[in-house]
Amino acid sequence: MFSFFLPFFILACASSEATTENVRKTAKSSSATLALVNGVLIDGTGSYPMNDAVIVINENRIVSVGSRSQVSIPADTPVIDIHGATILPGFINTHVHGAYDRDALEEWAQNGVTTVRDLGIVGNNSNLTDLFGFRDEISQDSRYARLVVVGPMITVPGGYGSRYVTSPAHAKETTEFLLDVGADLIKIGIEDNLQGRRWQMLSYDEITAIVESAHARNVFVSAHISRSAHLELALQTGVDDVAHMIIDELSDDLISRMIEADMYWEPTLELWQCVSELHQLSWNTQAIDNLQRFSEAGGKVALGSDYGGYRCEFDLGMPMREIELMLRAGMSPLQIIVAGTKNAAHVCNLGDEIGTLESGKVADILVVAGNPLEDIQALEDVMMVIHNGEIIRE
Repeated sequence: MFSFFLPFFILACASSEATTENVRKTAKSSSATLALVNGVLIDGTGSYPMNDAVIVINENRIVSVGSRSQVSIPADTPVIDIHGATILPGFINTHVHGAYDRDALEEWAQNGVTTVRDLGIVGNNSNLTDLFGFRDEISQDSRYARLVVVGPMITVPGGYGSRYVTSPAHAKETTEFLLDVGADLIKIGIEDNLQGRRWQMLSYDEITAIVESAHARNVFVSAHISRSAHLELALQTGVDDVAHMIIDELSDDLISRMIEADMYWEPTLELWQCVSELHQLSWNTQAIDNLQRFSEAGGKVALGSDYGGYRCEFDLGMPMREIELMLRAGMSPLQIIVAGTKNAAHVCNLGDEIGTLESGKVADILVVAGNPLEDIQALEDVMMVIHNGEIIRE
């Protein structure tokens, strides 16, 4: 499964590093396919980094992670000494479009973005069976980023989206249909006016029917929103996450209620930066200010850039422009890492599987040469990527 030619790592199954009593002990009852040693661990939970860390993988899962004194490595396990490099969970971009593309998915994975969430296909008549089949096919190949999909965005005729519903009963039926054919999540549009463009909008009862139908299947609902009035509607109906930072004033009351409701936010600051530059607007400034206040109040943020969602040149791979704008909004590097890992996994409804480096989780791992807590640009200095337990970049 693995390639072990590592020009800048020392790899040795029987090296003195691998046989140190603290690092490796015979464990006849367990097995492993790979161990990383001598790393600085940032596990995605928000905990402080751990020096001299060990992470042990068996096939596609993490079996143990911790300090050298805590972790036993089964005998005959291939060991890679990463010489003080930083170990992080694979990152997740929770807001992309046009991800049904092998080249793009491979580029994301090669840069340590091991999962992407496609938040809406274009066209009401797309062949969902083929699209969801593509997701299932590429999920068998670790060269490609894991693909989480919503299918089409639900709206009303003349609304912002592409899958039309005409009543609460039809909204419930459509939600159940999309889940039956394979959607991982549901996306709705709550939008009626953007840059003077007008749309019809889902009603309170239609949104409630969608949310209740999805939640009955343990599925999350993400909402496109750009205005505070629509955020109010999302709160009233129980939407799970908001797929854009709003671009008008965000009140303290809405912030408090979002936090109380445990509603997550994907800011898409890269989008608002581009739109503002193209159209001479100040939406980027308002979005940054809103994010700063939401984050400082303890709001939960998930990394999402809206890649492919507008006529902008978005970052393909690690979304560094989005990350740099999150820094400008006052988020710390550690908060941003949590947003791109643990919180992002949550809004993908995969928090039990990915997003943190813990025993039992899928082994999606990014190793970088520097310390991203000191310089966030270190996220681009990739030394290794492991996806589903398989080394895909070294």
